[in-house]
Amino acid sequence: MLHDEALRAVQDPAAPPTVLAQVAAEHPDLRPRVAAHPGAYPDLLSWLAAWGDPAVDAALAARAHEEDDAPRFASPYAPRAVTGPVGGGQPSAHRTSTYPAAPSPGATYPTAPYPAASHPVPPRPAAPSPGGAAYAVGPQVAAVHGPQPSSPRRARVTLLAVLAGLVLVLLVALVVFLATTGGTPSAAPGTGTGTGTEQGQGASPGTSPAPEEGSTSDAPANATPDHGLLAGAGDPAAPVTIEVYVDYMCPVCGQFEEINGAGLAALRDDGSARVVIHPLAILDRYSQGSQYSTRAAASAAFVADRAPDTFQDFHAGLLAGQPEEGTAGLSDEQIADVARAAGVPADVAAEIADGAASQFAGWVAAATGTATGDPALEGPRGFGTPTIVIDGERWEGDWTDPQALPRAVEGESV
Repeated sequence: MLHDEALRAVQDPAAPPTVLAQVAAEHPDLRPRVAAHPGAYPDLLSWLAAWGDPAVDAALAARAHEEDDAPRFASPYAPRAVTGPVGGGQPSAHRTSTYPAAPSPGATYPTAPYPAASHPVPPRPAAPSPGGAAYAVGPQVAAVHGPQPSSPRRARVTLLAVLAGLVLVLLVALVVFLATTGGTPSAAPGTGTGTGTEQGQGASPGTSPAPEEGSTSDAPANATPDHGLLAGAGDPAAPVTIEVYVDYMCPVCGQFEEINGAGLAALRDDGSARVVIHPLAILDRYSQGSQYSTRAAASAAFVADRAPDTFQDFHAGLLAGQPEEGTAGLSDEQIADVARAAGVPADVAAEIADGAASQFAGWVAAATGTATGDPALEGPRGFGTPTIVIDGERWEGDWTDPQALPRAVEGESV
């Protein structure tokens, strides 16, 4: 939601609770206004109190003073710091997020086993009531809400609390549904993931049809039959084939490349292994509608098709400069800048800037569907990125040790 839209929302006494929650999540500077808004519901007020923001606390104190029968939100839940790669399990030197604890004792918000977004999401209210003005929320428009019905304050608070509980139940059901039918997150080693694809808020790439048999127009010239791209020329006679499944917005994939990229290149260059990269698009839902995962993966396919000798450096550049989840990601022009820095020819980079890489978007969707639908690639809780396969078998080793993968290739711990 744009800041101007958010400001109009908090100035409107009839603004719907869902919009207030969206404003609180995306615009910290407007949280004091949300705290003072008559439509802010109890769970949202508790969530705001948990941040310990002096301006918010002042607004809550004023609110409690004006409403003698309303609870005083004294921030009983202190924020907690979470340090490490999203997805759990392994330390990270460059990713730290802060989240407030659950807004009520014994009630936690359901979390899927995939990396958290760049900001926590406040508790959502129940289904909206008709009437009132609508506000833009991301690429969609929030449901229309109107003024709350005139009734005693205590009864309204009780009703909203009950409805909020029902919403939590629905969210749990949604997470279970996604985990069993369609959404897969990126995950660190040993954490496991769900099944299918993790981008449940849009069309699931896992359902995209594969290109027609024999089609060459939708696939890069040097693509493997199972939708992989060779990382450098490599040695066709290499005794071992290593396959890496990545999403260019997946922060854990960035950590994998940082730790193992040089080792993989060395194995490829000395003829010990043939390295194949599988660019996927399972995190499009985290790019504010820009479809960044698809655009980045299609650009990788475009470079592999037009300038294969530069593909490995371009792949590494996309992961080294990857955007944060929850942002719009890089524009096509910025992706082209990454290509230029990786040594991609100027004319190929210019075509990326013009959006020509979109010709491989269908191939990326098919690659994603193939990977997320392959039981052999699933871990304890489903498929996730990064996934590493050695000679056709999913590798369960600890890739945070830069020597583990080379030892596995040498046959010591496959």
